Amino acid sequence: MAIILLSSCTGSPGVTTTALGLALNWPRDVLLVDADRDPAQALEAGFLGGAPQAEAGLMALAQLHRERRPIGGELLSCSVPLARPEDDVDETTGDSKRFLPGFTNPRSALLFAPAWQHVADGLIALDAAGTDVIVDCGRLGPDGPVAPLMDAADVLLICIRSTLRSLAAARLHIPPLLEHSIVEQHQTQLGLAVIDAGNPYGSAEISKHFKLPVLVEVARDNRSARVLSDGEPPTRRFANDPLMRHCRTAAESLREQLNRRSEAISGSGSADDLILVGVAG
Repeated sequence: MAIILLSSCTGSPGVTTTALGLALNWPRDVLLVDADRDPAQALEAGFLGGAPQAEAGLMALAQLHRERRPIGGELLSCSVPLARPEDDVDETTGDSKRFLPGFTNPRSALLFAPAWQHVADGLIALDAAGTDVIVDCGRLGPDGPVAPLMDAADVLLICIRSTLRSLAAARLHIPPLLEHSIVEQHQTQLGLAVIDAGNPYGSAEISKHFKLPVLVEVARDNRSARVLSDGEPPTRRFANDPLMRHCRTAAESLREQLNRRSEAISGSGSADDLILVGVAG
């Protein structure tokens, strides 16, 4: 089972596009969660074509919480289909792919703070029942992602581009995560998701500089990225375009490694560290 958080240091390195690409290619049932505390509704306005989600997502859970009703078991009922507009099951694999929309008001995240623990408990329950979870956390705050989500997560992926500008921002934000023991406190694997590796800095160089493993690489593919980010119509070859092909490789490899890590923690496997998920070739 797996709960994966994705976040960024600053700018627009492609967190939402990467999270969506992984979810669409995830080899099991998956729930994609928009937990960005600085809401933009990028996925609703882009990939989902502007479809209104007023009765779904974190706002629906917030209403349940205000009514003092349990929300942990309502995550799927408050989600919407992700794989296709008319269905929540991938027609090729049969896997369920759902999306839990995020906040609709910039102040909503502040009011939602007491409910995060209930959401995290619900994600853990989904994970145990066989639905993996991918969470788009948006930008890192000064204290890192929401603490209950970190408690629940197996991995926190920091998305960065291979440009000097993006790496400079990462150099400001990543050390506090380690210096303040945020990752150790939550026993969460910290790794990097490098967007457009090798332009100009390669993954090995980036990994060495930050002393963190590069767990995912996502190749640059502007045409496919526009399908995910802006809702442009996909071509007939969309599923085999570089971005989707690489996300599929990354999803399968990352899922397999997380399964091995889970077995190692439970004592039924070898405690191998997560290694590079290469998807740029």
